[in-house]
Amino acid sequence: MSELTHYIELKAIPQVDILQTDVIAHGLQILHKFLPLYQGQIGLSFPAYGLGRTLGGIIRVFGNEQHCTQIKTQLIGEGLQDYVLITSVTPVPEEIVEYHRYQRVHRKGQSAIRRTEQFLVQQGKWTEEIRQEMLIHQQNQKVFPHVKLKSGSTKQHFVLAIRQLRLAEPSFGLFNTYGLSKIATVPHF
Repeated sequence: MSELTHYIELKAIPQVDILQTDVIAHGLQILHKFLPLYQGQIGLSFPAYGLGRTLGGIIRVFGNEQHCTQIKTQLIGEGLQDYVLITSVTPVPEEIVEYHRYQRVHRKGQSAIRRTEQFLVQQGKWTEEIRQEMLIHQQNQKVFPHVKLKSGSTKQHFVLAIRQLRLAEPSFGLFNTYGLSKIATVPHF
């Protein structure tokens, strides 16, 4: 269980040749490198989530004071301050009225349709109607704010889509290596 008593913010510095979304993606890529060291004790939030259908230009990193200090040092060591303003470690305000949960969303794509087609063809149940229904379903899926990242292990590029849920009460748990959780919340202020 994590205690989110402090935070730092990573604020994208406007660049002539780099989009804000690319700066935030770069910040998340570097954070992802270090978050496993904290064993689920660091959570992220995106205060400008949904602005222009993006995650916004700010990443808020929550943890205890020691963890926030350590991760700030690690981020500076990676040269991230060339792209973002990294704020000082600050206590979380005492009066919190809303909490947010940020979850990863896996979107079904063309490969899911191909796998389903192969399976149903083998069973003799595949029809063009099924294909059309699946395509319509895919097109009607909600598009969540996202960033494009590169896997550290496979080196493949992928989309990390993130859903925000608003809650009145906090929920405690661990965060994944992207600082997201299906259970835990972070304070919103």
